[in-house]
Amino acid sequence: MATDLFVAIVVMTVVSLGSGLLAGCCVYSDKGQRTTASVAIAVLATVIFLFYASGQLFWAKWIPASASIIYTNLAAIFAALAAGWAWRLPNVSAWRRMIMSALLATASLAAITWPLLSIALRPPPLGGDRWENGVAMQTSWATCSPAAAATLFRAERIEVSESEMIPLCLTDSSGTPTLGLYRGVKLIAAKNGRELEIVDGTIDDLLSDDDWPVLLAVELPYGVDDRRYVEQWGWIPGMGHSVVAFGRAPTGELLIGDPSVGLEQWSTSDLDVLWHGAGLRVK
Repeated sequence: MATDLFVAIVVMTVVSLGSGLLAGCCVYSDKGQRTTASVAIAVLATVIFLFYASGQLFWAKWIPASASIIYTNLAAIFAALAAGWAWRLPNVSAWRRMIMSALLATASLAAITWPLLSIALRPPPLGGDRWENGVAMQTSWATCSPAAAATLFRAERIEVSESEMIPLCLTDSSGTPTLGLYRGVKLIAAKNGRELEIVDGTIDDLLSDDDWPVLLAVELPYGVDDRRYVEQWGWIPGMGHSVVAFGRAPTGELLIGDPSVGLEQWSTSDLDVLWHGAGLRVK
């Protein structure tokens, strides 16, 4: 296990354990309704966080560590709090409280270690090192992000392959988590004495910065009327993808390195549909 991940797991385990003990030993009510409500709210917070906030790139702006994917998973803390309050539920037998607390504590630990558990449960493809016109071509549908990261680095005159980026980005057979991609790019950038910048904003901001290349997290939203993206470009609505923008082409359009097809040109209207304001740049 990489040192950064090991340290993060230890830190979050200690924080979660402390949160559970705090809830079960100090911050609880003797009134059953309040304790039950606390458990319900903590469990609900865990679920909401996992569905709507977990793994988003903006977390790395607050905690810019390579293991931010673990440090920012607040679901672990919410589940630990629920475990502590579950132990204090009144009018419930001890063995039932013990089972409930143990299950919630297990959920907390699973949330902390999920980046590694997912790789164990869904082993990643080996990857490769195939290039076309300066674009690393993905060797499976799950490796677009490691391939895009390799493309970004070659444009910055740093040689790295898709297969080397796969373990660094915590890619598994279902794809790459956003903060896993952040980790991989940050580690390689640091190894080469470079800094990593999170790009967020509008298309106008991106174009006015005129600072290329930029790795862009893109996705075709549901409900787009223009069928060209599905029928001609092969995009699947709701499925995230990673590409690299190299800058303006002579035609005025953006030159894009797409690991699924190679080098192509996008108009600003294409970018408006597919890009939603998140990206990475090496400084």
